[in-house]
Amino acid sequence: MQTVGLIHTLEQCLNRMQTVGLIHTLKQCLNRMQTVGLIHTLEQCINRMQTVELIHTLEQCLNRMQTVGLIHTLEQCLNRMQTVGLIHTLEQCLNRMQTMGLIHTLEQCLNRMQTVELIYTLEQCLNRMQTVGLIHTLEQCLNRMQTVGLIHTLEQCLNRMQTVGLIHTLEQCLNRMQTVGLIHTLEQCLNRMQTVGLIHTIEQCLNRMQTVGLIHTIEQCLNRRSHPAAQRQIF
Repeated sequence: MQTVGLIHTLEQCLNRMQTVGLIHTLKQCLNRMQTVGLIHTLEQCINRMQTVELIHTLEQCLNRMQTVGLIHTLEQCLNRMQTVGLIHTLEQCLNRMQTMGLIHTLEQCLNRMQTVELIYTLEQCLNRMQTVGLIHTLEQCLNRMQTVGLIHTLEQCLNRMQTVGLIHTLEQCLNRMQTVGLIHTLEQCLNRMQTVGLIHTIEQCLNRMQTVGLIHTIEQCLNRRSHPAAQRQIF
């Protein structure tokens, strides 16, 4: 048909092949287009499939690419989606991965984001998790950070919380540490406050203990101030 000038374009060719029953399925169509040299790359293939309305949605497109063996891994899939302009932002990417069942949990999501180099730092990770609604509270955030091994020690935790603006004052810090079970006793609290440089003198220590309700009476204060263990911890 091409030789005698009856078919001039691929659209005409495809339409004709379908009309006369020579091409019945998309696989046949793709194979035929590649065989006769009309389609050379996946980009051309995707563009063509969209042009002739064989592929209407990204889900169909991805399924088809996987069916014909053009896309084998998520990395390839993501790269391809970005290449052909189907995915423009991480939000879109995450939404799409969840939609087609490739990402089911936050752990998988974080691992995948790091794998494809979408997330480089914890700050980016936290910001992103909050953006996509995966992390709503500090408790969830701390638990998650510990789960995925991003936070190993309290010092790291405090530093990180201050860095990302989750903890602004000592009161907030102490309350938070007690809430998540990081500080259980006054001794631990004092030791920790000294470690992170929050308490420098006994006056500061006593004032702070009274402020946060750890010391209520002068008797307690004297006992604490004269207690050998406390003196060793503070000085």
